[in-house]
This record gives sequence, structure tokens and C-alpha cells, in this order.
Amino acid sequence: MTSFRDIILWRDIKVTTIVFVSGFIFLVCLTQFSLLTVLSTSSMVILVPMLVLRLLFTARSAFWKTEFKHPFHSYLDKDINVSKDNATRFGEKAAEYVANLAENIRSLLLVEDLADSVKLLMLLYILSYVAQWFSGVTLTFVAFIGLFTIPKIYDMYKVEINKALEKIQKAIDDLLDKINAAVPVSRGKPATAKDTKKPDQESEKDKSA
Repeated sequence: MTSFRDIILWRDIKVTTIVFVSGFIFLVCLTQFSLLTVLSTSSMVILVPMLVLRLLFTARSAFWKTEFKHPFHSYLDKDINVSKDNATRFGEKAAEYVANLAENIRSLLLVEDLADSVKLLMLLYILSYVAQWFSGVTLTFVAFIGLFTIPKIYDMYKVEINKALEKIQKAIDDLLDKINAAVPVSRGKPATAKDTKKPDQESEKDKSA
């Protein structure tokens, strides 16, 4: 079975072409019609040929007086049920992901780390600027095309891109270091019992010494 990674990296040309063309046509239809219209029409386009093929096989079996064999029995016989163990594991992973996401959002919005919050502010500003120039459908087009091009380009020129990203990351880190130096932030750990000694205990130790 072709994985999602194989599809976006064009490792199976036929499958990737089918997925890309189908998705692109679907997005083009969304620019002209409502989502409900596109979904219902797409479903009918898929259902009608399946229905015709099913009737043809039924008529052939009745004409030749043979045992009917469903044309899609191999797909209908596949087990698509999720076991309890897998469901529990997926549920735990989803809950852990949601908890981590909520924790990260809280940390960013409440400025626990100045550098990370500044990065978020810069990203939000860029997104707000982009939203003024492009509509949601246009951004969806760009994201869809980028999904099938950027991973492939990165896979082909991984070494060169990593070197360029390292330079960019270094420049960003230098900028954030300057910001942290200008706005000092105390991020020390809470004082423990060892660190917070009572004055009378310290004085007693001095006397005994």
C-alpha cells in the first residue's frame, strides 16, 4: 500500500498523479460552486459508474445462469475495523498531542519564553499581511501545490537547503540573543529547600563552627 510520504515524494507516479489531479480539480470546482454541491456531485460521479457496473454483472449472471460474484468483492471483504488496542493507543496519542498543543499555546500566549513568543508574533504578522492579499481558496491552492512540490524539491536538494537553513537559523538566533540581552528575562527554576535555608539554621551552623 502506498504511504502518504510516497505520494507527496512522487515515488509512485501513477498514484501521485491521480491524487494530485483529483485534488486540483476538486479545488477548482470549489472556486465555482459551493462545498455541498461539489461533494454531492463528486459522490454521484463515483456512484453512477459503480452502480452501472454492478447492474451489468448482475445481468450477466442472470443471462448465463451462473453464480453472481460481486465485482468489488475483494474490496468489500477487507477488514477496516479498528481493534480496541489500536483505538486505545490512537486515543492516548491524540489526547497527548492535544495536551501538548494546549500547553505550547499557553506558553506562547503568556510569554513564558520571550524568544518563542517573538517568533510567534512575527509569524502572526506575516500571516495577517498575507491574508490581505490572498483569499482562503488561493491559499489552499498554494498549500496543495506546495505539498506536492516542496517535499520533492527538498528531497532532491537536501544538503544545499540544510546549509541555507542553518545560516538563516544562525541569523535569527543572533537577533533573538540581542533581544534577550536588551530585555533580560529571569527563567530560573523555583528555589528548593536546599537553596532557601533559614537564617537561624545558618547562624547555628556558624556558631557551631
